Parts: sequence; C-alpha cells; structure tokens
Amino acid sequence: KHTFLTNAISLAVAGAALSSAAAGANAIPKIERLALFKNGLGYATATATLPEKATSIRLGQLPVPSYGTFWVGYPKEVKVRSLTTAMETVDELLPVMGVDQLLRLNPGRKVVLHVAGGTANEPVVIEGVVQAPAATPTAPEPPSPYFMDVRRAPDRSSYYGYSPVPQNGVLVVKTEKGTVALAPGAVQRVEFAGAEPLCVTTNQQKRPAIRMELEKPAGGQKVAVSYLARGITWVPSYRIDLSNEKTAVFSAQAQIINEMADIESAHVDLVTGFPNIQFAELPNPVAMSQTLAEFLKSLATGRAEGGERGYMMQQQALAFNNVSSGYDSAPLPTYSTAATGQTAEDLFLYPLPKVSLKKGETATIPLFTTDMPYRHLYTWKIGDQLDGDTSRPRGDGKSAEEVWHICRLVNAARMPLTTAVAEFVKDNQFVGQDTCFYTAAGAEASIRINRALNVQVEQAEVEVERKRNAAHFNGTSYDLVKLTGELKLRNRLDKAIDFEITKELSGEVIEKSEDAKDVQTAKGLRQINPKHILTWLAPLKAGEELKLTYSYQLYIRS
Repeated sequence: KHTFLTNAISLAVAGAALSSAAAGANAIPKIERLALFKNGLGYATATATLPEKATSIRLGQLPVPSYGTFWVGYPKEVKVRSLTTAMETVDELLPVMGVDQLLRLNPGRKVVLHVAGGTANEPVVIEGVVQAPAATPTAPEPPSPYFMDVRRAPDRSSYYGYSPVPQNGVLVVKTEKGTVALAPGAVQRVEFAGAEPLCVTTNQQKRPAIRMELEKPAGGQKVAVSYLARGITWVPSYRIDLSNEKTAVFSAQAQIINEMADIESAHVDLVTGFPNIQFAELPNPVAMSQTLAEFLKSLATGRAEGGERGYMMQQQALAFNNVSSGYDSAPLPTYSTAATGQTAEDLFLYPLPKVSLKKGETATIPLFTTDMPYRHLYTWKIGDQLDGDTSRPRGDGKSAEEVWHICRLVNAARMPLTTAVAEFVKDNQFVGQDTCFYTAAGAEASIRINRALNVQVEQAEVEVERKRNAAHFNGTSYDLVKLTGELKLRNRLDKAIDFEITKELSGEVIEKSEDAKDVQTAKGLRQINPKHILTWLAPLKAGEELKLTYSYQLYIRS
C-alpha cells in the first residue's frame, strides 16, 4: 500500500540555487508505463529505487507535467518530509568561439600575437604572457514584486537559468617592456608555446531539479512518479487493398512521435476516445517554468482540452481486430494478430509491450491485418436548395453536382475503428486516400476513394404553383409554393455500378418516383417547414441513363 503526496499541498517550490557538487544521492525515475493520447499528451508512470543511507535524494529533471497531474507515491516505510523543486547550478561545456575567448581561457600562457595594423613587411608582433581577465560580475536577480528590495532592471533570462552573454572586454598581455591592452578584434593570430591550449569553456547554467527529503534512510524502497505531459503522441493510419472485389485486406499501423523523454522497455498503451483534460496546456508549478504571476494568469484562463474542434478528429476511438490476413501481395504489409485491448471508462487502450524510443525519434509500429467485407458505391448528395423561413425558390435552378466513388466497409473487428487516414491500393497500385471516421464494431464505414468523373448527374427544380398569403405564422404572412424536381444520371463507365442518391429538402413531400426512402428529420422541428431526406438506391448498367422525379410544397415568406 502506498501513501501519495501531491505537489498542490506538500510540494515546496524553492528558488535557492543548489550546486552540482552538493547534489548528493540520485534516484532518477525510469518510465515503466506510458499512455499515449492523439493530441500530444502522454500519461507516464516512472519508478526509482532509493539509494542506501541517504535522506536527501535528487530526483532530477522530468518532462513538464500538466497542472494537477504530478503525483509521487511511496510505501509506508518511506517517511517523506518534503519534496522541493529548486534551481541547481550546472556546468555546461562549450567550444571556444573566437581568438579573444581562447586567450581568456589560457591565462599565464606565453603567446606570440599577430596584431592588425602592421604591413606585410613589418607585421605587428607581441610576445608576452596572457593575464587573467577581471572577474565577471554575477548577473543580478530580477526585482521581486513580493519583497521590498532594490529595484534592479529585470533580466528574465537569468531567472530561468540562462546567463547573459558577456560583453567583449580588453585583452591584457604582459611583455618585457610592460603591459599591453588590446581590443579583442585586433588579434589576428596567436601562437602558444608549449602544450596545447585549453579550447573548451565552462558556462554555469541553472535548471530546476526535484529533491526528496526523508526523515530516515529507506534504501532499496521504490518511489513512483506519475504525470501528464506534452511532447509525445501517436497517430494511426490504415491501408485498404481492394484487389478482391468483395473482401478488402485491412491493415493498421501506429506512429509514435517522441519529443518528451527517453523510453526504454516501457509498456505503452495507445489511448483513443475523447478525454476531458481541462488544464493540459498549463504547466505544473513543480517545473518552475513560469513566474507566480504568469501561473495565476494562466490558471484563471485555463483552457479545456475539448474546447478546440480540431481535437475531435484526433480523439475518436481506435479499431483493432484479432485476425491475420492470408492475402499474398508484395507491397501490402501483413501484420500479426492484434493484441487484446482494454476499456477504461470511455477510453480504449491498445497495448504495446516493451517499447524503446529515444527522445527525438519516431517509431512506426505495425498493429494488425484482417479481412473486411466491402462494396463499391457511387454517391450523390444534394443539399437543401432553399429554406422556406428565410429564402425564396430559385426557379429553374440547374447545377452540376459531385459524384464520389466510395468504399462501404463493414468493420469486422471486435473493436471500433478510430478516426485515421486511409490509403487505398488495388493490384499493387495507389488508388486514393481519405479519412476513415470512427466506426463501431460491426458498423459500416463509408470512405471516399475518388471523384467519379465518368458518372454524369444533373438536377433541376421548378416552381409549378403558388398560393399567395396561404397562412400566417407568428404575425408573418407565408405563400404556399409547390415545386417539382428532376434528377438525371448517366453511367459512362464500362461496368455496372450501384448508385446512392440523397436529397435534402424543406416542406412536405407530395410525390416521389421509384422506391425512394423518405425520412423526416428533427432538424426542422423549430421551423415552419419540416425537413426531409429522400434516398434512392439504384443499380446502373454500363451506358444506362436514369431519371428520378419528386415534388413537394413548402411555405415561403410573402
């Protein structure tokens, strides 16, 4: 059984600097379990073993957690006094960037300097010993709005641990004739006597680190750190082979993009669904990435994760089955049987054991291949040409429409298909690409393949009758208008096709040709005219033409 300590109550955030020499014992948490969302968030659980005979333990740096998601768990035997985040001083090794910097790094060395200002026949040469530069003053801390102190000019870079770039000063060389001061840019070449000069400089920086203080040593015990952080995501993609006219070979893969932290043999769950994470973009105070004023301002305007419509496509549920494909096609990837996922509330988790991925790497992981029944369908969707509450009939409104060749696929998996990009291939050739939206297990998914340019369609609606001031609604006079519509189709392909036509309209349907399905929707419940959707399913032979008619009436403002 573990006791949990939350940073919101017991985590002290301190600004005192800690030298690297005084860092003491280390216990660096290693990520063992990671749940990945499709919006750049990952929920990590990391563990670390406490060192022997240590009561002050450095946990080091972690990915920046989201506000309210940083927790530390430990056994009852571990008596934690506090967790503190503080700025520690670290040494950063940098290469020499110029001759002047090289000279400053090597005080006491005998040198020969070639200085600008001479001639080719008589160059200016100075021999001497490089003198140590004057001590660089420590960068002042920024003024605190919470304590009466000297009002120094703010330097935000030093607050976050970045030292300001020192200005170039004079170079001092002691010669036999005296001391010479040179401008840094005056030195063109330098020759060192004896051993190789020091060519690497040490720059002190500050970074936040977490320290755990114990009442007594607890060597061998484990602590767990869990947090939600940005910088890692996964994206699914599908490949659908339509070489067989009735059964599609459906393959799925996942790509993990890691910019957060190194992962070594961790259990990774690919999470789908639509999680509600209100403060995903607000950094946790434990990271010390914001000032107090910035944190409070961000907290007051914290954004909910579901507030952006762009996440809707990313967060629809995932599809994975457990059947491998026997289809033999060279460019088509055939993956193994899918693992059994699990459900957590409204989310689905697809497990990937022992994933190793370094920071900055991207992994492509095959998920599964399975067979799914499908059929080709050509669709024509016609919107409502007018709304009786706000518009008038257009008269003879002829227009060309778009016809799409789609794949209507039955999800034969026992799990849902998440929203993902889908690629179509046939006989080893690329055919098209579109988005496969969320599809429950056993349901149909309609995925567009291409525009059907060889299927010609045309529509027209005309007004045939009008009754002036036929009714009054809410004090407004309306005309009752009757219209007839005509739909023409022609198949110029060299094969028979199945055609689906949907027509939206406002008003009351009077007549419709063929076996049109009429569905009255709830879309028009608060309007004068009801809303209808007419649907025709019609087979068309090669070269065949088809004409469909319908009539309806609706109220139009006078």
